[in-house]
Amino acid sequence: MRGSEEPGSRPAATPCGCVKPALETGNLLTEPIGYLESCFSAKNGTPRQPSICSHSRACLRIRKSIFNNPEHSLMGLEQFSHVWILFVFHKNGHLSCKAKVQPPRLNGAKTGVFSTRSPHRPNAIGLTLAKLEKLEDGSQSSFKYFQSAEEARHAIEAVLSADPRSIYRRKLCQDRLFYFTVDIAHITCWFGDDFAEVLRIKPASEPVQMTDLEEYLVSLGS
Repeated sequence: MRGSEEPGSRPAATPCGCVKPALETGNLLTEPIGYLESCFSAKNGTPRQPSICSHSRACLRIRKSIFNNPEHSLMGLEQFSHVWILFVFHKNGHLSCKAKVQPPRLNGAKTGVFSTRSPHRPNAIGLTLAKLEKLEDGSQSSFKYFQSAEEARHAIEAVLSADPRSIYRRKLCQDRLFYFTVDIAHITCWFGDDFAEVLRIKPASEPVQMTDLEEYLVSLGS
């Protein structure tokens, strides 16, 4: 998610240390204020919209290099029920984009990219409304994002009921096993006619730890 800078002189910085946008040139330099981690660590199984799996959870870690006291920037946030999050699709497999795309909900039919949630757009920027659950100092239970195994089970059931497979997998790979990750659980399953069966649940591999992060966390629900 770290933005890259164009060669040349650096625009003047604002008092808070952020880069002043060079709008007159048509360019906008941004600095990530934090990194988002969710219970879905891979593309497979990730719901295409938050309402599909209301039990999913995520955590926003604020970078300590943005402010001298990052926790001060979160003061008063607990008074609100939801937060708007502007983010970058930094894991896009390629940088190209097309005017028409084939979203899963249309089963192969094409439509304009701006009428969809496709991450492959001219500027890979997304906007989401997230439910704010709590602010905490980074302490974790056995699950990273869920309070109990029951909560994790509900999330897995919601993912399966929405059939997260791509159109290609639904039509040409019906007999193949499907894998996805929720929190610390790696799930192996397969889909039949109007049902899904979980064959195995095992611990997922540990994610890569990021540095330069503040231990004040924003816990998000959908």
